[in-house]
Parts: sequence; structure tokens; C-alpha cells
Amino acid sequence: MNRKKRQELQNNVIKMELPQWPIKQSLSASMCREMHWRCLLLSLLMYSCLGAVAWCQLTQVTKLSFDSSSTSLTASMNSLRGGGRAMIYHDSPCSDGYVYIPLAFLLMLYAVYLMECWHCRARSELQCKANVESVYERVLHMHQARPCVWWKAISYHFVRRTRQVTRYRNGDAYTTTQAYHERVNTHVAEGEFDYSHCGMRDISLNLRGLEAHAATRLHFSKCFSFTGAGPENAYLNQRARFFSEIEGLDDYMEAREGMLLKNVDFKEHLIAYVDPDQLPWYTSRVTFWLAALLMLSWPLRVLIEYQTVFVHYQVEKLFGLEYSNNSPSPEADATTRNIRYGLPRAETVDSTELEWHIRSNRQLIPSYSEAICSCCRSYTSQLALNDSPPNYQDARFFPVLIVHRHVGAC
Repeated sequence: MNRKKRQELQNNVIKMELPQWPIKQSLSASMCREMHWRCLLLSLLMYSCLGAVAWCQLTQVTKLSFDSSSTSLTASMNSLRGGGRAMIYHDSPCSDGYVYIPLAFLLMLYAVYLMECWHCRARSELQCKANVESVYERVLHMHQARPCVWWKAISYHFVRRTRQVTRYRNGDAYTTTQAYHERVNTHVAEGEFDYSHCGMRDISLNLRGLEAHAATRLHFSKCFSFTGAGPENAYLNQRARFFSEIEGLDDYMEAREGMLLKNVDFKEHLIAYVDPDQLPWYTSRVTFWLAALLMLSWPLRVLIEYQTVFVHYQVEKLFGLEYSNNSPSPEADATTRNIRYGLPRAETVDSTELEWHIRSNRQLIPSYSEAICSCCRSYTSQLALNDSPPNYQDARFFPVLIVHRHVGAC
């Protein structure tokens, strides 16, 4: 083991021993994380309507009115002569019924606001809640679980079909033929990364400090890494081998891949409480609906986010601790079996891509003199060929071409 690989292993061990603590959010960070923009927008609109109603009730403007007892002709003549009777008084600017416009908007916005509050409360009730001890047990199970890096390939094609549909034009119904394309799945294959020859170890951080806070919002994620280029190449070779075997079975192929932890009910989001039976006062149902009726739901939500700490915990699996260059890989074992026993027809009967490569092979059989010349190659040229072997795809799909040499070159 060289110095660089030893240093990487020491860093991984140190990383595994480091603790991870919950992060206390600032007020601005809690507002940016969960903005609740719908509730904020509705609250601002309702506050604007309340401000308009208060302005109508508290503001006094000066109004000028004329005497309406006289006729319009007499009033106009008196006003022209300067002898008309006018009355100046102070009144509300919304005395003519304009106050009902902001009141109507306020009632509609208040109804929508209550519906949004109910939706927010329903989402919070559906969130997964647990106590601190069960969270620690869940993290321990994820540490001990064995990972499964899986691949899934779905081969499919599209088939053109027709159907009869009824349409309406000018009140009359008529039947027409509609053409559409339907996806047909023909082959589904699944595989996973075989890491038995390279080893695995959990290098996740140790979660600490949940019991010091009343509520903790946890976000779980999972990933994997490699100790070096050797196990990573083994993973990439297995992945490329899997998808290349399925790629030519049909017109299209849908590729999926991911990672799961065996025998673990993985949940991405979780809220941990020190005592789920005695929740803080600001998270109770009575407090929530009282604040909602008083149009203070958004400040209460900001307070809840500010009092809740946040943890992003990542479960990481490390591959390649027991990897060595001399250890046989699954590809080498499969190649050895194929050379010893031959490749059966059942594995290639549906491989259209392999059949295409067989038909496109236009190599000629060498003559006797060319075969003798190929046997007389020098040892240095063989070393040159062995030092630069073709890559995996070229060696699999495109065999090494036969070098044709002249007879006189022997």
C-alpha cells in the first residue's frame, strides 16, 4: 500500500470518528429556508385591506355641497350670480359606500388564508415524527446496513395505434380516427455492484447533540465513494457491462440507477423531539389556530423555524478497503468461464447488437505465407502490443485487425 492510499484511509477513519452536531439557524436563515410565501402574501394583502378600512374610518376630508332644494336652473343661475347657498362640512372619504370594497376583498382573502393555514397544518401533521432515542437507533441501523448499488435497464419501443374518438362541431357529434404512439416495454433487467472482492466500510459521521434541543429537523441522504482508482474502475466496468448487454435489445433503453440500504426503512425527512408527548407551546394546535384567526400565522411559522435546529446527515459507504490489483474481478471470472466452456447460444440469441457486429466483420483469412510471417514477429513488437492493449469497448466489439504483410517482407 503506497503512502497516498494510506493517507486517504487515515483521513476516512478520522472522518468517521468526527461528531456531527445540529446547527442553530439565525432568524434570516430560518426565513429563507421556509419562507411560506403564500401565507406571507395573503397576510400582506389582508393588512393592506385593514389599512384601507382604517384610513376610511379615521381620515376626515373637507367636502363642499350645494343646496338641493332649488331647481337645477335656479341653482345654476344663482351660482353664476354668486348668490347660491353652499355648505362646507367634514366627512369620511368613503362615506359614499367605497368602504365596502376593501371589506369585500378582506373577506375573500381571509377565507383563502384560512384554507392555506389548514393545508399547512395538514402537511405538518403528515410529517414523520420520532423521539431522540429512536433517531439514534435508526442512524445505528444505517451504519450497520450493507449498501446495494443497483442498476435497472428497460428496453422499449413505440407502436403506432389508432382509436375511435367522438368529437363535437357546431353541436353535432361525429366519429373520427385518432393515431397515437404507445410505449411497449419488452425487456427489464436489474443488476447490482458486486463489491465482494474490494470490501466495504461505513465512514458516516457520528450524530450527537439531539437531546439538547426541543425540536430537530433532520434531512437524510446516502452516497458512496472509493478509496482509489482500482475499485472505481471495477464499478464502472460492471456498470458498462450491464448496460452494454441490454442496449441493443430494442429501439430505446431507459437507464436507472441508485443506492439503497438493505433492511432499512429509509426516510429522507424526519423531525425529532425530546418528548413527543409534551411538545413546545408554539407547536400546539390551539396556538396555531389562535394565531391563524388573528392573522398572525406567518410570524408564528417563522418562530417555529427559528426554534428548530437543522441537521443534514449523510450516510456514506466506502468501497475498496480490501482491493488489490491481483484480486480477480467479476469480468475476469466471466471471461475465463467463456473461454473454458464457450459462450452458449442462449445468451446471444436475442442480442441484435452482437449479430450486427458479426455481419459487419469483413476480415479475410490469411494465406499460408502471411500466417508464417505473423508467426515470425519479433519479441519486441509483441511487447509493444502488450504494453498498449485496447480499451474495454474496442476489445469487446471490434477485434484486433489482422496485419497483412507482403511475402517478400519475410
